[in-house]
Amino acid sequence: RLAPDARLNPHRSLLGTGNYDVNVIMAALQSLELAAVWWDKRRSLERLALGQILGFILNVPSHVSLGFVALPLRRKHWLAVRQLRGTYYNLDSKLRAPVPIGGEAELRAFLRDFLSQGLCEVFLVVPRAVEEAGAWL
Repeated sequence: RLAPDARLNPHRSLLGTGNYDVNVIMAALQSLELAAVWWDKRRSLERLALGQILGFILNVPSHVSLGFVALPLRRKHWLAVRQLRGTYYNLDSKLRAPVPIGGEAELRAFLRDFLSQGLCEVFLVVPRAVEEAGAWL
């Protein structure tokens, strides 16, 4: 739907690995009445109104490997973070299972660690009404 006249999907990796761009994520969230809000890493993570945020999507550098052989290449990888019963979880598809991060303080440290690595982007997943009101701050 995002590129109906294109022969090749411009929103997907040319290698067909499924590495979609942010437009696909935003369109999927919009279909669920949700929004992705880009987090300006110059802001303090303490300003986040975590009670208004449903989850996080991070775009992080990731090592490329062929089987057990790690290549000296890095590419971007999407991962999600979600809270369940007071504990935040790293839902990275490269992990064998969801990994508990902890509570709010541990989540902020987790996000701070990724943001300090440089080429990382963080998106807040919020209901559309929260986005419109700016209530995630």
